[in-house]
Amino acid sequence: MPPEPGSSLRDWPILTSAVVILIVSRVVKLLAGNKMLKGIPRLWVAFSPIMIPGAAIPTCWWNPGIAWVWERRLSFYQKRGSEIVSFVPFLLGPPVIYTSSLEVARQIVAGGYQSVWEKPEWAMRDFNEWGLNLLTSNKGDWRRHRRIMGPAFNTSTYSIVWTETSRVYRDIITTEGWTQKDLVTLKPVQAYTIRVAFLVISACGFGLPFQWEEPTENEDGEMGIQEAMRIWVDTVFQRALTPSWVYKLPFKRLRDMATSTQVLRDYMTKMISERRAELNGESTARDTERKDVFSLLVRASEEDSKFKLSDSELVGNVFAMMFAGHETSASTLAATIGFLGLYSEVQEDVYQQIVEVVGCDRDPTFEDFPRLEKVAHAFYEAIRLFPPAYIMIREATEDTILSIPNADGQPGMRQVPIPKCLPMIVDVVGIQYNPRNFPNPNKYDPSRWRGVTAESEDIIAFSIGPRTCIGRKFAVVEAVCFLTLLVRDWIIEPIMNPGETGEQWRERVMQPDVKITLSVKALPVQLRRRARATPSA
Repeated sequence: MPPEPGSSLRDWPILTSAVVILIVSRVVKLLAGNKMLKGIPRLWVAFSPIMIPGAAIPTCWWNPGIAWVWERRLSFYQKRGSEIVSFVPFLLGPPVIYTSSLEVARQIVAGGYQSVWEKPEWAMRDFNEWGLNLLTSNKGDWRRHRRIMGPAFNTSTYSIVWTETSRVYRDIITTEGWTQKDLVTLKPVQAYTIRVAFLVISACGFGLPFQWEEPTENEDGEMGIQEAMRIWVDTVFQRALTPSWVYKLPFKRLRDMATSTQVLRDYMTKMISERRAELNGESTARDTERKDVFSLLVRASEEDSKFKLSDSELVGNVFAMMFAGHETSASTLAATIGFLGLYSEVQEDVYQQIVEVVGCDRDPTFEDFPRLEKVAHAFYEAIRLFPPAYIMIREATEDTILSIPNADGQPGMRQVPIPKCLPMIVDVVGIQYNPRNFPNPNKYDPSRWRGVTAESEDIIAFSIGPRTCIGRKFAVVEAVCFLTLLVRDWIIEPIMNPGETGEQWRERVMQPDVKITLSVKALPVQLRRRARATPSA
């Protein structure tokens, strides 16, 4: 039926009114954001950079996205003369404040469980898939989880981490046939570091000492626990963006993602029942022989009725540890190997300390760990330049005040009011590339960590205050052990293009992959067998 004459003209007032309403609402939104963020430099953007769709759109001139903290790390705050900057969206998303100030970061994240600053539920939702955990909880819940988790991370655990890491390295050497080779190509090195981290966390976190070459299926052809863990870890980012109905589509990758979740959930439920049976004397297995983190958590939870965790919370904590530990160890270990290969003088310095402490003929032990400082420093510097947890999100539960540095580098601080529920982003990349904190920030310089231990809050990438990463020493011990064995046996070399310089290789190859975490992209290196030598004078 054709439209009545003049009907399109009658629609114009409606359309015009809708456009006017939209424009007015956007102006009101901007004015409200400006008023809310008075005294803080601000940028107007289309979308909030921490929420969909802004977070899913690549960083460009009109959309900051999630990767801007890396791409503009050396100039963003300096150009604006401020270490605290706000983004005010005029289409979708709330205003958000980013800071590269260590002083401001301490106020936001270093408070105890009674702090007004909390991790917002919307930001932690995807990490609660398995249950509330230490990573995602706040206030009293966090205190309860910390009480149960804390005792599992002890000297005995770290000793096991060292032993398992050494076992995995020897397994690689044997299985990959490196004992018969003088030159080994790793393209990329992450193919090895991801598997190393996975095997160590499986053994120490779950009590599952997998071998380097392990079947991906059970005898009945079903997906095995090792393959399920690998798939789950590899697809964390996709899960965060995938609605539940999508898993019903007929694609193998989606089926595998769904299957891995179910396999892990069934296995962990079974493990909890078995551990409890052992504790209650209902099993012939001896629980006292189990030293993996999961067993220690179940034992601690059963023995402490006041802080007892539910089954889903037990599983949630182990998987939070697995995700955080796997990502930190795998990506930072790869970056460290890349940097050591690139800067041969640093690698040689590290090698000399390894030979001085361990020698050439015996296996390094956990007792050597405190004296392998330069190995640890190489790792700390790599995690400074490529921090896996590249932002920390907080919201205040009530209106509060922040002390922020004066603009343009002027001495002193000034007070800025922050309304409740306004997202505050601690820009870890910005802090670790801030020349006030780290002079010549783009330089790989492990010597800047001289005197710093694995427990120090100077390593900001592990967070600061009471909520500092509980697995930080776990990751450092694993890295120091693996790097000690690797650098003692092999010279690490970057695989460059013809005529390429080291800095050109770094600019081309050592780029980030920014998703839920930040990691270095695929690194091609080769290992050249060392002629064993005594340490230089």
